[in-house]
Formats: sequence, structure tokens, C-alpha cells
Amino acid sequence: MTEQPSDQPEPDYDAVAAALPVEDPERAADGLRALMENPAFRQLVQQVQSGELNDDELREEATSIAHDLAARQELRRDE
Repeated sequence: MTEQPSDQPEPDYDAVAAALPVEDPERAADGLRALMENPAFRQLVQQVQSGELNDDELREEATSIAHDLAARQELRRDE
């Protein structure tokens, strides 16, 4: 995934999260924002788009990113 051109607005993470069936839309928005800004996730999207990963590799990478983001959110909550 490449950087968004400056003429495109940044996604409204709060609006997207509000549309999700979650109990805490604010927390969901923070998680979505963290995911979209995560360099590893952006690289993963590029690899998927270019067909570089098979299903098992994709699953492994996505799980790794999810665990990393969950750990970071837990650390932020503890602060």
C-alpha cells in the first residue's frame, strides 16, 4: 500500500469504527488507525496485492501483526 496522495482525505476512522458492531467504537477506531498506520501491515498489503504470499504465509504474517498491535494497545492502556 502506498502513501495516500495529498489530494485524498485521510480516512475517517471514527466513522468507520462507528459502523462496526463493537461495544467500544472509540477503541475500535484507535485499533483501526494503528493498523492502517503500521508499516508491517502496509508491507503485507503490498505483498498481497503483488501476489507474493500464499495463504499460509498471509495468515502467519497477519497473525503476527495482530499480536504486535494487541500488545502495543495493552501497553498503552497500562500507562
